[in-house]
Amino acid sequence: MREDGWLKRNTKGNAVTVTRHAGEPEPIAIEEARLLSLAAQRLDVVPPPVSAPDKTTILEMIRTLGTVQLDSISVVARSHETVLWSRLGHFETRLVGDLYHPDLLVTEYWAHAAAIVPVEMLPLFRRRMARYKDPSSDLYTRWEPDVAANELVLATIRERGPLPSRAFERPEGPRPAAWAWWGGKPAKKALDYLWTCGDLAVVKREGGFQRVYDLMERQFPDLADQELPAIEDERRTFVTRALSAMGIGTARWVADYFRTGGQAHVAARDVVAELRALEREGLAVPVTLPNGAGRAWIDPAMLPLLSDIRAGRTAASRTTLLSPFDNLVWFRERTLTLFDFEYRLESYTPAPKRRYGYYTLPILHRGRIIGRLDPSYDRKRRVLTVKALHLEPGVAVTRELTEELCTALRDYCLFLGGGEVIVVAGEPDYLREQMRPFL
Repeated sequence: MREDGWLKRNTKGNAVTVTRHAGEPEPIAIEEARLLSLAAQRLDVVPPPVSAPDKTTILEMIRTLGTVQLDSISVVARSHETVLWSRLGHFETRLVGDLYHPDLLVTEYWAHAAAIVPVEMLPLFRRRMARYKDPSSDLYTRWEPDVAANELVLATIRERGPLPSRAFERPEGPRPAAWAWWGGKPAKKALDYLWTCGDLAVVKREGGFQRVYDLMERQFPDLADQELPAIEDERRTFVTRALSAMGIGTARWVADYFRTGGQAHVAARDVVAELRALEREGLAVPVTLPNGAGRAWIDPAMLPLLSDIRAGRTAASRTTLLSPFDNLVWFRERTLTLFDFEYRLESYTPAPKRRYGYYTLPILHRGRIIGRLDPSYDRKRRVLTVKALHLEPGVAVTRELTEELCTALRDYCLFLGGGEVIVVAGEPDYLREQMRPFL
């Protein structure tokens, strides 16, 4: 039963009911919030054994998450592949490429940094795309677009069809500095700009993880004819999709979920207003998180699960590895609040200053993030090497944990190409020996 959007536990039964009362929303335990978040992210329980995921299953997962962040680092696998593996298990990575082209069911945009998005979400970004083309906009000024380079790129793609950046020559002259963002190549900057402002679309990725671009109007002709969604509809969709993907969120968490660089697609003040409007309409349930995290909102679809959690009818059972850019952990503040896990990617930290390793993967075990490991995969030798494995202080090294962690490592190795798993070092010291029988 729902009244006024206030959550209250029914002490006479298992149901969670909503009743009217004064003051702040009911507190929710971190353990409960954590399980809601894991369930929304499809990371709570071990999925039933099924045949290998097909394109429909993969697309459904991308839609559930709303967006899947991309990254160029490939120590073991591309980040988006690990994100999907953590939830789906083994799948053929080429199927993601098929969803781009020829299926035209996913593409890329600045959804959470550069990210995969279902094509039906593209209209939500058109208002921002237009700002990049408006000379009076701060976004246009930041780019300082090269009009001549833009026109050349558009004309070339219009004539020749989809092209990657390597199809365009670098101008003659001194080679650019190694750290130059676009490699001293005006066409490469133009491609990035034209994609960002919506004149081009990413149609696929090919060798070396290079984007291949085509005219937006040629790939998605219906988009060009659509009117911009009303700003109110745009904001509501971003907020409700973020809340659905997280299960529970504060205004800051919701604002962070869809963003371009450091700028949210819906400003934090507007997120607060939207969440309160959803609360009044019974489409978001307010609660209070402990430890100063403050007010949060639950997706009403999560209420039956909250009943089961409070009645002891469900618990997290999955053990897996997470990408550093996984939706569950990409907002470090949220990760710290929900999991008491302080996480930082050290890829850009000088080697002598690294504490855990170059590209550490958080370890999720039965509802808790219990550590991290620093892996590399040699495809020629078919060896997954765990250079270091660190458990969090106070984590007990049980047989259950050890066996399930080793199973996750073997599964990940098989996903990467198969072969041997080697653990070089562990913390605590005896962890490596405890793992040996299960590898």
